Amino acid sequence: MTEDIYFLDEGIVGITAASVGISRQRWTSVNEKALKNNLHVRIMKSNRFDHLPIISKNNFVLEYFQTVIPNDYGKIKRCKIKYDDVVPLDTNIKYIIEKFAETGKTFYFLSFNKNISGLITLSNLNCRKVQVYIFSLICELERELGDFINSFLSAGQIENWVKSKIKSKVITDKYYIMMKNFRKLMSLDLENQLTEHFYLVDFFNLINDFKLYNKLNFTGNQWKNQNSINEIRIRVAHPTRSLLDKDNDINKLKERLDKINDLIFRLITLKKEVSASTAVIAE
Repeated sequence: MTEDIYFLDEGIVGITAASVGISRQRWTSVNEKALKNNLHVRIMKSNRFDHLPIISKNNFVLEYFQTVIPNDYGKIKRCKIKYDDVVPLDTNIKYIIEKFAETGKTFYFLSFNKNISGLITLSNLNCRKVQVYIFSLICELERELGDFINSFLSAGQIENWVKSKIKSKVITDKYYIMMKNFRKLMSLDLENQLTEHFYLVDFFNLINDFKLYNKLNFTGNQWKNQNSINEIRIRVAHPTRSLLDKDNDINKLKERLDKINDLIFRLITLKKEVSASTAVIAE
């Protein structure tokens, strides 16, 4: 039935270049016919733009102004739009991030039906929609980590691990609060697993302590390197923080997203392998 497509939806957040960038209908540009008295310089400087589209006399976008040095409006060059300056507007944000990191570019024009219809810049990646996209990946990762741990450890082992982390029975002790909330839900006959109360860092620490990383084909040192994923989780959990800044550039963002996607892939693959072996034994 047609409506089944909605029931089969995996719930993946689909963010495209267009939803992050700015459309031609809303961007600031300069008309070629009005180019005089350094109008483009004044527009770029007052708006802190490093790129300014030029609308041609026949209403096409074929050129743009660009600062030679970002945020320096003393020298601005006029450039023709080239093939590698353009990406389709429906390009997934994952691939946009990869292209920014791999090419070192700071902008892309967006195309629709072979016409320029928008612009996305590196600074656009600091928007809420990109944070939502990354947060959805973090949620998927935490869910898979929970399934992984519960597949290889008993409830008693997990509970004893949490208890071993309790330093004092005070409201500021994270693990004491974790156990208290878990037991409260259990007393209310509400089914829940202790891992549902974990923070991302708890998953990493527990897996490290039990050396479960071996099952994911990581060495101990490789697993410790995965901890940088927690930094990006902290950033998306606090919307006022920028994803990109002087200490966290596009390459670091791509590296962390690669780690998340790789870890999710390993977890799902292992789950399938365990399921397949269990089915063989059952036969």
